[in-house]
Amino acid sequence: MTRVSDLVARSRAALTLAACLALVAACGTRLPDEAFVAAGGDGAVAGAGSGVGRTGVTTAGGGTTVPGQAPTGATTPTGAGSGDGGAATGDGAAPPGAAPEGGGPAAGPNQASDVGITETTVRIGTIVAENGILGDTFAPAATGLRAWVEHVNAQGGIAGRTLELFTCDDREDRARTLECARRLVEQDQVFALLATNTRSMGGAAQYLQEQGIPVIGMPINNSFYRFSHFFSIYGAQYARDGSAVGFDGQLSNYSTVVRWFKENVGATKAAVFSYDIAESAQAGDFIQATLESEGYGVSRYVVSFAAPSFDSAVADMQRQGTEVIFDAMDDGANRRLCDAMARRQFSVEAKVSTIPAMGDSLGQEHNDTCRPVTFVAGDSLPYTDTSHPLIAAYNDAMGRYQRGKELHQWGLEAWVIGSMLQEALVAMGPAPTRAGFEDHLLAYANSNVGGVMTPTIEWRAGDPAAATVEDCIAVARWSDDSGGWISATPFPYCVGDANQVLTPAAEEGT
Repeated sequence: MTRVSDLVARSRAALTLAACLALVAACGTRLPDEAFVAAGGDGAVAGAGSGVGRTGVTTAGGGTTVPGQAPTGATTPTGAGSGDGGAATGDGAAPPGAAPEGGGPAAGPNQASDVGITETTVRIGTIVAENGILGDTFAPAATGLRAWVEHVNAQGGIAGRTLELFTCDDREDRARTLECARRLVEQDQVFALLATNTRSMGGAAQYLQEQGIPVIGMPINNSFYRFSHFFSIYGAQYARDGSAVGFDGQLSNYSTVVRWFKENVGATKAAVFSYDIAESAQAGDFIQATLESEGYGVSRYVVSFAAPSFDSAVADMQRQGTEVIFDAMDDGANRRLCDAMARRQFSVEAKVSTIPAMGDSLGQEHNDTCRPVTFVAGDSLPYTDTSHPLIAAYNDAMGRYQRGKELHQWGLEAWVIGSMLQEALVAMGPAPTRAGFEDHLLAYANSNVGGVMTPTIEWRAGDPAAATVEDCIAVARWSDDSGGWISATPFPYCVGDANQVLTPAAEEGT
C-alpha cells in the first residue's frame, strides 16, 4: 500500500501550512506497542525529572542560556541523565541492515559506535522555529520531543543509554537554520535530527545531506521529497536521489480527504485559501486539483502573506454558495478568516484546516462560526484519545515535564518520531549507527507506528502513472460537547481507489 498524505487536505500544514505531501507506508519489524510507551515501563512515569542533567550551554557569544530559553542560534541540551537504566525490550527482529548476520541485535556491552553514540548516552538534535514570523506555530514539535526525552530518561533510557537533546530555534530564518545545523552537527555532534519543524529547512538541507545526517521530521518544505537522508514522518513515495523534488519536479497527491467530505458532509462547492508564497501556493494548487478530480466546484482565493484580508473573499463565498473551506494557511490567518465570516454571518458545513489548528487553544481562540465545524485531516489519532497507551503517555509527560505548554497534534507526532528512534536503537543492539537507523526506517512497510499513525508509512518510490491508489487517512473534528478533538472517521479510514493527482513542486527543497 502506498500513499501520500497531502498537506492541508491532510492535517499537516506547510507553511504552517503546507508542504506535506507525504507518502506513507511502512514497517518492517516492530516492537510491541508497549515498547513505544516507555523503555521497560508500563506507561506510568516514574518520578518527575529524575533523568534530567545539564540544562544550560555556553553560547557562541559567551554566557549561559536559561533552561528552556535558548537565544537564537543557540543549542540547548535537555536530559543528560546519568543512570544506566533498563533496556527497552521487544520481540521484533531488526530490519535489514540493522543487525549482524545470524538474526537479531548483536549481543554484548554497549559501544561508542557512531557520532553521537557513547556507551551510556545518545545525542539527538532538532531544529524547530519556536519563534518567528508565524509566532510559536511550529513550537509544539519541540515541546513534544522534550517531553518524550524526559519521559524515556525517567524510565531508565533506551537499552542502557540516556538521551541528550539539543534544540535550536531558527526563527524561520534560512541563515539561522544553517547556523543551527552546523552547531548541532559540528559542535554538539548529534546522532540524528528528530521532529524538525520549520519552513526554513531549505537553508540547511544541502549541508545536512552532504554530512549524512538522518533527519526525520515534519515536511514543511520539499527537502523531504528530494534528499535521501530526509524522512517525512508521514512517509514519501519519491526516489529522493537529490536530483529533483518528487517525481521529476511533480508532487503526488491523493483525493481521499476531499472524497470523504463529499460523501459524508454532502459538500460539492468548495473554497481554497492559500498565501501568495511558494509553500502555501503549492499546497493550495494540489488541494484545488484533488477537489476538481472529485467533481467539486472550486473557488480559489490567494491572500497576502504580509497582510491577509478576507472580507471580500467571504462576500464572494456567500454569492457562490460555498459549502466547505480548505486552507493552506497558519492558525492566525484562519482566525481572521473566521472573524470575517462572523461579521457577515456566513457559515459552512465544514472548515478543513491545517495541523497548526489542532491544539487545545482552538477552543478559546476560534469563534462560534468556525469552531463547531472545524476539521483537520491527517495521518494520526487525535492527541486527546488517551484510551491509547502511547497517547496517554504523551499527555502525562506533557503535564509532568512541559507544564503550561499546549497539548497539540504536532507534539504527539514528535513523540511518535522519538518512538521510531527508540525502536531502531533497540533493534540495532549495542552498536547503533546512523546507517543502521536509516536502514531501519527504509525497512518500514505499511506501518502504523504503535497504532497511532495510519498504517501506510514507508519511503519507497511509487508509481507516478497510477490513476488511483489505495490510501488511508484520519479525520478529526472539534467537539464543543467533548471540549476537544474527536475522531470523525473510523481509524484508519481507507479507500482502494483514491485519485492520484500530480502538481508541480513550487520550490526545490533548498
